Amino acid sequence: MSGRLKINALFTLVLAVLFYAFFQISKHNTALSQVNPFADDPYDAVGSFGVQFALFAGLLSLVRAFRPYQSIDALKNQELLLLRGEYLLCLSVMITLAADIVALVRHPSSWIGSPAGYLLAALTGGLMFLAALGIWLIHYSAPNTGSATARNAWLRAAGVIIVSILILALYPESWRQSTHGELFTVLVGIAFLFVPLWAVGIAISPSPGTFFEDCIDDFAAMHRWLKAHAGPFVVFCNVFETIAVWSFVRPILNWINPHKHTWNFAILLGIAMGIVLVLGETLGEGGGPPQVGRLVLVTAIFISLECAGVLLGYALLAKPMGLFRETSIAQAF
Repeated sequence: MSGRLKINALFTLVLAVLFYAFFQISKHNTALSQVNPFADDPYDAVGSFGVQFALFAGLLSLVRAFRPYQSIDALKNQELLLLRGEYLLCLSVMITLAADIVALVRHPSSWIGSPAGYLLAALTGGLMFLAALGIWLIHYSAPNTGSATARNAWLRAAGVIIVSILILALYPESWRQSTHGELFTVLVGIAFLFVPLWAVGIAISPSPGTFFEDCIDDFAAMHRWLKAHAGPFVVFCNVFETIAVWSFVRPILNWINPHKHTWNFAILLGIAMGIVLVLGETLGEGGGPPQVGRLVLVTAIFISLECAGVLLGYALLAKPMGLFRETSIAQAF
């Protein structure tokens, strides 16, 4: 990859980290949390999944920018995938901030007139500027990637954006007072993130075509590079290869291999992320150990919602981002 594309990948990863820091600080800082109108769902759900997606896309873009490639043809297609992933990362930040702005507009009394409120609005605007700057930098790196179907794609994207903002602006926030209403509100937030992200991402970014290297190929390339440059630490690569071919490990790897089972990996990822979030919430609350019944209920809710978000994002964005193909063109070991 060229130096400019590598710089863009670093910039977008830094943007994702700043986005995560903004999300956490605006919720947990004593002053900001008291004036934060987007700390509740559906706005909080948009931010939660937006942060997760941005960090994932940032790490993936970093790998694709710096990993070695074996052919010029593969490199050209991977450049388009890299650009699309970076576009989607910046768009996820902008869409989340758009939801935050809707919350600010709907609840002006919660932040107007307060220094912390003005600071929160300034941080929101500053992060929006950085995301827009990222879009400009990425577009500047690929000025000749227009598509003949771009007009239709933009019309669809504009319609999705208008409808999504209207739904969020008019959404009855009182619905989140009940358990079922809260769950539905979270689902609305998830849809607000991923549906516009898919529509705008397809319109704004170039198509990589049918031939590309997916995440498994990225991992294989990084593994080969690490093995060639590990020196005395190559023993860890050898141990990993040995474990991967064990008789009881191989069926597990085949079961989660997206080339063979499209949805298994996404479901497992959603479950794992749900458990991580439950642990984070439980440890963050402090106090004594939670009741078993409540812990089971909270765990089931977190896993269900996380799986819903991961599966929707996977269904809409796995193909555009080139995450997986039906068959791999790389041999990892």
